Amino acid sequence: MEGNNSPEVPVMIKLKREAAENEAASGCFWDVLPDALDPVSLTYRRFAAVWHEEDGQRYVTGYAFGDSEVASLIRAGGSPPRHQCADPQAIREIYRSIRAKQQEQDWSARARLPLLTAFKEPWKNMENGWYALRSRQAFPMHLSIVHKTAYFLWLEHAAVCENEAELAECLARAKTAHHLRELLPAATCIT
Repeated sequence: MEGNNSPEVPVMIKLKREAAENEAASGCFWDVLPDALDPVSLTYRRFAAVWHEEDGQRYVTGYAFGDSEVASLIRAGGSPPRHQCADPQAIREIYRSIRAKQQEQDWSARARLPLLTAFKEPWKNMENGWYALRSRQAFPMHLSIVHKTAYFLWLEHAAVCENEAELAECLARAKTAHHLRELLPAATCIT
């Protein structure tokens, strides 16, 4: 997720799109994390966020990945002037909170794939069942848990896995959630 498409993040950070009027009441900050995983491109890029603090709560008004997007984000907004945050832990907390919310949204996003997909290659010759599909062999990767039935393909879960432990955790979570007996390696049927 790039740019200012900031989903609401619970507990530690609340995101507000209409926060501009609140910025005048307290400090408005920005900071950059130099090497963060961009979940869309699966590359490590600069991550920046803009936020303000009010009544002990942090409100993120925007975030971005990549050099040009980060520069645009920091320049945007005009007054009140934004100050670079002196606490390096703040930007790490914001990044972790946004990624955690994105991961939960990805995991919960169930969708039926287009109707004729089940009758096209490679799916038409595959048995009904559960499949774990990797976007690539190397980490980081996108992982999709797909349920194939006679007429439909369902994208049950999606995840971004940065390492083998996260991949194993996602496969175990799918196994538990759908009462599967065995999880075979990605891109093979799981029953």
